[in-house]
Amino acid sequence: MDDGMDAARAKLLVVDDNESNLDILLGLLADYDVIVALDGHSALDLLRHETPDVILLDIVMPGIDGYEVCTRIKADPRWRDIPILFITAKTDEASLVRAFDVGGGDYVTKPFRSRELLARVRIQVEHRRAMEQLRRTAVTDDLTGVHNRRAFFEQAARLFHDAQTDDAPLAALMLDIDHFKHVNDNHGHAVGDAALRRFADVVRALLPPTHLFGRLGGEEFALLAPRCSLDAVEQLAESIRVAVEGLRFAPPQPDLHMTVSIGLALRCDGAEDLDGLLRLADDRLFEAKREGRNRVRRLRHQD
Repeated sequence: MDDGMDAARAKLLVVDDNESNLDILLGLLADYDVIVALDGHSALDLLRHETPDVILLDIVMPGIDGYEVCTRIKADPRWRDIPILFITAKTDEASLVRAFDVGGGDYVTKPFRSRELLARVRIQVEHRRAMEQLRRTAVTDDLTGVHNRRAFFEQAARLFHDAQTDDAPLAALMLDIDHFKHVNDNHGHAVGDAALRRFADVVRALLPPTHLFGRLGGEEFALLAPRCSLDAVEQLAESIRVAVEGLRFAPPQPDLHMTVSIGLALRCDGAEDLDGLLRLADDRLFEAKREGRNRVRRLRHQD
């Protein structure tokens, strides 16, 4: 496209029961990744497996109309931020006002004017991406790219609640880079920042998508591992310790190396809430530090 936007990576969901309209839209939107639903129920089913950047939604359809589909989408927290562009032959004021009232972001009328359609789609895609960038900025630690403290605790609270409700396993790991002050003092803060980024990247590479990893401040990080056995969590912790110990840095810091101490606790260790679980893990971290660092420590009576 002439504005240089990577439209091929933008995904659109087109919901329309008219094959002629679909043929026209698929031709006009050839630069996008387009998925199609022929009615409202199919569109809602698709959203359980797909996350489009923008939804193009016909108003008049069999079953449930576009207004109702939009209402249901905006009521679901999984989908409510996806912009909806209504496509309609209706041009009366009441119909268009209702489209906005139920949560539509814009509309295009039939018959389609190609340049107008593409411009309106592009605006909605850009809006979606801008909102996503703002969301990522709000929840991401600027230096390392992992969850920041606020985002970690918000998501951790939900994970603990879910584990408590389902009586499911949940492990907490507190991670602290050993003697990190020496890194800053001996090599400078720029190198220290680079070391923190390398550490975060190494840990992230070892984690499945179900795990929650965040930076709490300085060189202290926290990790929640839901629905994992004790053996799996201990293996993960040891893998992290070994990977960090094995980190090597290019000149001019070939002598720089890092180790990490890790405290591990399980919800079944007696934690009644998230703070209690993290406090148990932090106590184990303190033990790991006291006993020489560069180790994983769990409850003494199970070591």
